[in-house]
Amino acid sequence: MELSLMIRDNSLEDSTQTALKKFARADLLALQNRFPEAIAALDEILQNHKGEKIEDEALLKQGKLFEITLQFEKAEANYQKIIEFYKEDILADDAFFHLAKLYENQLGAPEKAKDLYEQIIYDFADSIYFVEARKRFRMLRGDAIE
Repeated sequence: MELSLMIRDNSLEDSTQTALKKFARADLLALQNRFPEAIAALDEILQNHKGEKIEDEALLKQGKLFEITLQFEKAEANYQKIIEFYKEDILADDAFFHLAKLYENQLGAPEKAKDLYEQIIYDFADSIYFVEARKRFRMLRGDAIE
């Protein structure tokens, strides 16, 4: 379903679907565990297709790949860009959640993570991450979790 939505969102703006084809290539490289090549392919999309709808998908995918390759600061920067420039978009809650988990588990910033989880709870009540964000927020706050 996620793939179908992405194709539908990005095929209207780009009739030749150039960026979408490049994204598909990067996704294939990622599935083949060729992470440096996938990251480079996504970089090319981010440089040559600025301002297009596919930019937030490329940032999110690249952020996840940065996490896999243990480049946590770069992943943080990608998620921050999504939050800054695409806060009202459909992937905003994904960026908030992944950034919160990154702060909580990798970057040792539980207070920042708690703030991001709280934002998901209040600003994205319909998010698929809502229940997990609420649980993690309460845990970081010190509540007894059953």
